[in-house]
Amino acid sequence: MKLNILKSWSLLFAMATALVACSDPEGVIYKGDGTPDYAFAGANQKVEMQPTDGNKIIVPVYRGNTNGASSIDLSLKIAEGIEEGLFALNTPTINFEDGQSVGEAIITYPDINDLSAAAIYKMSLSFEEEKASPSKLNTISISAQRKLTFKSIGTGFFTTQFFGDGWDQPVEKAEEANVYRLPDCYVAGYPIMFSLDEEGNVSSFVDQETGYVHSEYGMVSVNYQGSMRQGKAITFALLFYVDAGNFGVSEETIELP
Repeated sequence: MKLNILKSWSLLFAMATALVACSDPEGVIYKGDGTPDYAFAGANQKVEMQPTDGNKIIVPVYRGNTNGASSIDLSLKIAEGIEEGLFALNTPTINFEDGQSVGEAIITYPDINDLSAAAIYKMSLSFEEEKASPSKLNTISISAQRKLTFKSIGTGFFTTQFFGDGWDQPVEKAEEANVYRLPDCYVAGYPIMFSLDEEGNVSSFVDQETGYVHSEYGMVSVNYQGSMRQGKAITFALLFYVDAGNFGVSEETIELP
């Protein structure tokens, strides 16, 4: 049973709460002194990129004082490891007209088929803190991923060396690509994803969060170190880590249906 994996780790880990994409301007507080003030809707935004979005990621920017025209300059920071030039800020400056309260920051990317089907692209958008509303939401972290249609291919068995346990594990496959997903693998709401090549070997396994939060150091993630396949069983060598360091490499195995 999955619930048993915390018995020997109860002092180290606690159940994580799922990240929720922010869609409402929860932090837009107005100064009320007549000066322009700006804010993002929240600290995080999750984006599913799909063929119908015109190769654009839209991030709303809110203005508190809507009197007169004003403008705000934005900057885009791309996470390390992402190909240079893959994402670009199409609106380095947003111009607000008199009475306008919401503007759109537009981040563009190339043809969706040029993006990895398994990758999570992380970036942040920000403006000068002195121009922020009292909420101080002048930076937003963006996690963008290709929208994939997953369907169940059955139930396999997952074994974790790190937690010393195993359980029946549903397995899903994307219709658009050879990408597999293990839903709610360690924690509900946190899937483990990977892609296979034509020979059935692992071709992509990006860093991803497990869903467990270290009591002192925060979210625990995994980094791919290699894999081995024997029949339907795929064994991943995964480095379990937090911002402050890591717990070493463990072998995690999924036996596919």
